[in-house]
Amino acid sequence: MASVDLCIHCNLPIPPSDLVVDEIDGRELHFCCHGCQGVYRIIRSAGLNSFYQRRDWSEQGVPAGVYDATFNETVLEGHVTKRSEILAEISLVIEGIRCSSCVWLLEKLLGRHAGVIDVRINYGTHRALIRFNPQEISPIQIFSAVRRLGYLPHPFTFGAVQDAAVREQRSLLIRFGTAAFLSMQLMGFSFALYGGYFHGIDPGIRQTIQYLAAAVTTPVVFYSGWIFFTGAWRSLKNRTPSMDLLISLGVITAYGYSLYALFFGGEVYFETAAMIITLILLGRLFENSARNRALSSIDKLLRLAPDSANRIVDEEILVVASSSLTPGDVILVRPGERIPVDCRILDGETELDESTITGEPLPVLRRPGDGLAAGTLNLTASLKLTVERVAAESFIARMARMVEEAQNNKAPIQFLADRVATFFVPCVALIAAGTWLFWFFRAVPHTDALLNAVSVLIVACPCALGLATPTAVLVATGNAAARGILFRGGDVLERTAHIDLIAFDKTGTLTLGKPSIEQIIPAPGRSAKDLLLLASQIESGSNHPIALSILARARAEGIKTGAAGAVEAVPGRGLRMTGISGEVLIGSRAFLTNNGVTVPPVASGSLTEVYLSLAGDWYGALLIHDPLREEARQAVTRLQQAGLTTVLLTGDRAEAAQQISDKLAIAETRSNQSPADKAAWIDRQRQAGHKVLMVGDGINDAPALSSADVGCAMAGGTDIALETSDLVLTRPNLERLHEAIYIARKALQFIKQNLFWAFTYNLITIPLAASGKLAPVWAAVAMATSSVLVVGNSLRLGRQIRRTFPVAKGQTTD
Repeated sequence: MASVDLCIHCNLPIPPSDLVVDEIDGRELHFCCHGCQGVYRIIRSAGLNSFYQRRDWSEQGVPAGVYDATFNETVLEGHVTKRSEILAEISLVIEGIRCSSCVWLLEKLLGRHAGVIDVRINYGTHRALIRFNPQEISPIQIFSAVRRLGYLPHPFTFGAVQDAAVREQRSLLIRFGTAAFLSMQLMGFSFALYGGYFHGIDPGIRQTIQYLAAAVTTPVVFYSGWIFFTGAWRSLKNRTPSMDLLISLGVITAYGYSLYALFFGGEVYFETAAMIITLILLGRLFENSARNRALSSIDKLLRLAPDSANRIVDEEILVVASSSLTPGDVILVRPGERIPVDCRILDGETELDESTITGEPLPVLRRPGDGLAAGTLNLTASLKLTVERVAAESFIARMARMVEEAQNNKAPIQFLADRVATFFVPCVALIAAGTWLFWFFRAVPHTDALLNAVSVLIVACPCALGLATPTAVLVATGNAAARGILFRGGDVLERTAHIDLIAFDKTGTLTLGKPSIEQIIPAPGRSAKDLLLLASQIESGSNHPIALSILARARAEGIKTGAAGAVEAVPGRGLRMTGISGEVLIGSRAFLTNNGVTVPPVASGSLTEVYLSLAGDWYGALLIHDPLREEARQAVTRLQQAGLTTVLLTGDRAEAAQQISDKLAIAETRSNQSPADKAAWIDRQRQAGHKVLMVGDGINDAPALSSADVGCAMAGGTDIALETSDLVLTRPNLERLHEAIYIARKALQFIKQNLFWAFTYNLITIPLAASGKLAPVWAAVAMATSSVLVVGNSLRLGRQIRRTFPVAKGQTTD
């Protein structure tokens, strides 16, 4: 039979009428179309020829319509997030990615285009995030560049992700359905042959049944099992033997020997080859379904925000896509509708269900001026809202991105499995060869020696090792996100599990972060109003909770706020402003004293002291009260019961700090700490062998958060908290911290269980197969079951988390 001519780029068979011949570097190369020829030349001219050796495609061809796809510039612009005049982002789903080398090729080539700043592609979801300079390159040029490489890009939407998942599941289901149907027919023939073996059968009938068995097995092997053969071939070209190679060797050995026996006499084992493929496809189907179920936490987060919105233009209401809304647009949200993007109330007052964001099941009253997050549910009244962010940058979209990133960042424990997997397949192949040689020279029937070797190839399962860590991370981070707990990666999850010391900031963390002025003490010759006016002027640009309390009190007193000069912040100490009458200082007693100001003693008790000076003279003091969180005492107690040491790190004076520690039974107190002091103290604890988690508000605790093994921001979902921390609690509730540590510890426990099972399974079943105690069919059952058990155990982690910490009705879970 003449060999089939395959396209050098996409590996598809080339019809003679479509053959495109090109000579490159003295070699005659064949392509199925001019599109593939162009892509090959682009890759070669970029110096990335190694792509064709590295890639490991499980399918042939490129996506349909890839070379003649067109894109609408207006539509694409609606999916762009502009960070600044020279920085923008766009998310897309890329169809046609077959292996990690496709990701490598796309990142390399797209990154070389002028104006492209960064390209990150998630191999698991085929989602790309591209940062670019809109003044140098447009979205349509980026999409065209992807298309020219033989991949089909789509703007990232929930529907695009769903479509890709459905197509993948459908392909797997069709292959499995074909294999299962034909294998059932094959088993009927096999039972007849087994009966004839024991009770006798006419040779002519026996041969006819064997031919029928061969006819039924062939499409199972070469259609349903084709993905294993292509995967095996690519792994050999890539010099990284994979599980597909083991499966292919086992199937081809059983099928090839059966063909030999069919023509030259002997027992056939077609049912072994067919059942191996059928059972392994069944395992992959279950595994794929379970992984999609674990990934659904991201989908559910994205689904919370509606696709359409009611935009108000000249008093008319227009129904538009949520993705088309821009900051400043005015929209209408009626009772029973969800908020489409992050907004602020322009007109109206309502109760809102914010359980999807904060985990709080009770409705919350919101008034004009309050900010609303996308995905929350309007309960009682119609609202006019002003859009603050585009859909792609809404809080809920950023939550989904964080969860996805977390599920793709490897935990350190996973590197153990990765190292084992690199030499696992070659070792198994050697064991199988050794098994065949051992039994062959033991004078047993040569078919037994062959089947024992096949069993070794089939039963070995590197997949269980590969799935042990990522599936548990997937489930843990998805369930945590449903509770308003966002881990930035599997590495953060593992570090959190090892924490033994927790350091707390005071303001906004142990306290509500809503301080109020209890007492105003002006200097002699000054009035309380003068003091409040000066304090509000210097604090007008700050978002610190104490600054907000001063501004609120000033407005209540009818004082107009606004800066009267340039303000300089001194981290952890206070603010300095140059005014008309001289330099103004506001902050702690130490801050003023260090600047040469004489500060008289003030009887403040446990209240926080804020001092002011003007032109070197003391101007007065404000005494601030910030109540403790209701859950603070119980949360600290639960953390201590979990074996964690608690410490208070605060910039407040010793008396106020100690009183807080006494109320909460915190073990150690560090007062008068600047941000640098907090970071230095954490560094010393880590050098002493402690694993430290720092909890702050994510605003002025950045040095301490970054110094700790895990930095945790409790800021109710502020932008800076999402950007600066390893662990984010979207609801400012300390009890969530205990849940986060419980989830992390349980996840690590389940990862270890999965790894133990994966290693133990291989250590037991491979010797059993080599000793002839495990038939190839049962080896296939065991191999498929091992991966399903690992995924199933990870899903059990999700159920255990939900039983321990039930989620409010309406929240997302996996």
